[in-house]
Amino acid sequence: MIRTSIMLSAALAVAGCSGEPAANEQAAAPQTSQTFASPNLAGGSWSGVFSDPKTSIDKFGRIGLRPGPYEKKGGEWRSEAVPTALTDPSATNPVMAHFTASGDEKALNKVEFRLVEPQMANDQQARDQFDAWMKQALSQLGVTGGDTAVKAIHGEKPLVGKLKAGADYAVVRTTTPTERRLTVTFTEAAPISGATDATTD
Repeated sequence: MIRTSIMLSAALAVAGCSGEPAANEQAAAPQTSQTFASPNLAGGSWSGVFSDPKTSIDKFGRIGLRPGPYEKKGGEWRSEAVPTALTDPSATNPVMAHFTASGDEKALNKVEFRLVEPQMANDQQARDQFDAWMKQALSQLGVTGGDTAVKAIHGEKPLVGKLKAGADYAVVRTTTPTERRLTVTFTEAAPISGATDATTD
């Protein structure tokens, strides 16, 4: 736990300074003990995240996610953040956390938190840091989903579901010959017609 505490308190101080990432730049592990922006930036509703890409990218920068420019890439608009190292970034195979926001020119429809572990790695503390990093970001935005997503990761909630205040979540694990990926997405909720809104969180 000492190592986790040290690494968590090492980074958003740097990441909290918003701006476009430099080429090949890599952020240090996130902290949870300090904040560099007031909480509830999105006003308590996921619509405050999805409705205006330019404003949301600014909010993501203020909470230390280090988003890149929101621009068209292929068939969608997307902002990709500077990857965050959850283990020693100078090591051969660091565990990395990624953040992406995507949608169209006028609105976001998805934000994604992704943990990438090399097959050679087996670091539970890095996984715990990923959970804390994601929960802190959502808490500072003032939206629901952090606790539910972490519980889903650990088998205590369904892997997909609806959240209060306008979002659906999904947890997906994939494996390649070189790495393991854990992807948590929050997407704009589709309107429910003629059904009970079974939300969580």
